[in-house]
Amino acid sequence: MIAFTRRTLLGAAAAAVFAAPVAAETFVRVGGGLAGTYPIFAAKLVDLINQNIEGVTANVVSGNVEKSQIGIQMGELTLNIAPTFNSKQIFDGEGSLGVATPDVRHVITLYGSPIQPVAKLDGPSSIAELDDGANRVWMGQKSGFFYQVYEPIMQAAGTSPEQIEAAGGVIEEYGYLDEVQGFQDGRLDAGIFAGPVPYGLLMQIAETPGFKLIGMSEEELDKLEEILPGMGRVTVAAGSYPNQDSEVMLPYYVNHLVANVNADPDLIYQVTKLMYENYADFHGLFAGSEEIDDKEVTRYNVLPVHPAAQKYFDEVGAE
Repeated sequence: MIAFTRRTLLGAAAAAVFAAPVAAETFVRVGGGLAGTYPIFAAKLVDLINQNIEGVTANVVSGNVEKSQIGIQMGELTLNIAPTFNSKQIFDGEGSLGVATPDVRHVITLYGSPIQPVAKLDGPSSIAELDDGANRVWMGQKSGFFYQVYEPIMQAAGTSPEQIEAAGGVIEEYGYLDEVQGFQDGRLDAGIFAGPVPYGLLMQIAETPGFKLIGMSEEELDKLEEILPGMGRVTVAAGSYPNQDSEVMLPYYVNHLVANVNADPDLIYQVTKLMYENYADFHGLFAGSEEIDDKEVTRYNVLPVHPAAQKYFDEVGAE
């Protein structure tokens, strides 16, 4: 059950009034992540806002998802892109920084991506086998996206970073873009990626040294969805990568746009309308961008919907 503070209730009541125009000289700061598709998406959103919402100047602010969501809570950012499961963790104060964000609200569902655990060809064949011997496993920094998602994946499969280390293994925390080099240099037995299928970074190691996808069972995915509300699943067809002879089930996360419940309601209404009506402008910007559309606008969302966004969805009959 979500506990609403007096401030939240007052903010929600204020957000019910949509007549006031966006104030002149309004500055919109959009959290654009640190790498991958987030900066590309954010740059396009900022461009659309600047071109279409009068009196508003928008720009992109770099930062990791958790710090950016805290920035939304504190009023330092206006909009942020985040995975639905991750924003729920942070909302509840269960992120790596332990700061709750009860005023953060869902604006609109965007696009998703499979989470792709991998291992070298003669390495572990399941998540549970990661603690079977001295495996070197890349997870990234503890405060980062990949650690925050890989640890629950391990938990759902009955293992943990501590069990891997107890078996003589090593948890590697260097940067994501260095993970490919780690496999190429023979310094990794297993790791994790997130991106479309086939994923460009994985194709860099598909032939040299080669890799295999580590799938999850239905039972493990059920447990993962209990641990991480908002997480989904997807089946990757056989032959999607070299050395993949059968279909593999993987976790699947969806990104969404979020804002503070106390943000200018007319601004959030206009941003929602802009995304809903101009979704095709994002298509072709990156792999998976075609998932941004005007369907299932709250898909995989587990946060309260922003009142201004809900007002627009009600007007156009979107669900």
